[in-house]
Amino acid sequence: MRKPLIGIAANILIMSGDSMPGMYRSYVNHDYVESLIKAGCIPVLLPVIEEPEDIRHQVEQMDGILLSGGYDMDTTLYGEEPAWGQDFSMREVDVFYLEVIRAAAKLKKPVFGICKGIQAINVAFGGTLYQDLAAQCPDSNRHRQLAPRYHPTHHIQVERDSFLGSVLPERTCVNSFHHQAVKELAEGFRVTARAEDGVVECIERIEGSFICGVQWHPEMMAKFGNPLMIELFEAFAGKCRK
Repeated sequence: MRKPLIGIAANILIMSGDSMPGMYRSYVNHDYVESLIKAGCIPVLLPVIEEPEDIRHQVEQMDGILLSGGYDMDTTLYGEEPAWGQDFSMREVDVFYLEVIRAAAKLKKPVFGICKGIQAINVAFGGTLYQDLAAQCPDSNRHRQLAPRYHPTHHIQVERDSFLGSVLPERTCVNSFHHQAVKELAEGFRVTARAEDGVVECIERIEGSFICGVQWHPEMMAKFGNPLMIELFEAFAGKCRK
């Protein structure tokens, strides 16, 4: 069986502590790479570029797209001014993510977004974000865990009649490393998992090509052998083989 080629949308890391401070580096955390390999895929790094037609060609060569986590989204991309809780953002990365998502949708390439990935999917299709859960949702639980990255720290409730529900139990424990989240849901999507405090943990496209985003970091858990999260990547790989 041919292994699907999965493009991982990369980030830009601004170096500060080495011999070349200020140097930009294209990067993804290696957990994404290892998780895709465990799922029988061939990962390919897609560096941030600007020209939309070149981005379309990047996406066209892939069987599927994985959106990795990263900095906060630029608030102006979803029509808001930055609040006090907004952290560092890098507009060129965000514009790249949005172009990748829209190109993948037009080319009918499956998309799986993680953490910032779910947020970028929502923004790409007209949704908005909570800029800071602690400030805007004071009754929410802590979503930036103080525990090893592979350790699940809170529960989510999964809709059974969904892609996610075909893989994970109705009540699943996941890890959490975010302070932003989906606010107004993009048209054409449905929420298929929430944390017990109501924070959106998964969205899926209702019609058209497969697009799904999760708010936690399954790659961090899969890297350390979590069977459910490995199965989640395998299910995404299955979408990319079709």
